[in-house]
Amino acid sequence: MSSVRKPKDDAETERARIAIEQGKGTSLADFIEGILEVTPESEFVEAVRNRIEFAHLQEETLDVITLIKEMAEIQDQWA
Repeated sequence: MSSVRKPKDDAETERARIAIEQGKGTSLADFIEGILEVTPESEFVEAVRNRIEFAHLQEETLDVITLIKEMAEIQDQWA
């Protein structure tokens, strides 16, 4: 499981910010592509981003890999 959650404290937030500035992060689109093995459309990336942000607002831990796979299945059903 690959969980997404908000940082526990200010120190963790700062460590994450520094890591991203040092190029240790990856874009959400690249992360999704690594899971689905296809380049996602920008609308799909934005839908995933919105769900992650909603989970953050709800202080909910989210299994992002499962989320991406489920959203892709739903998208395929509507295609």
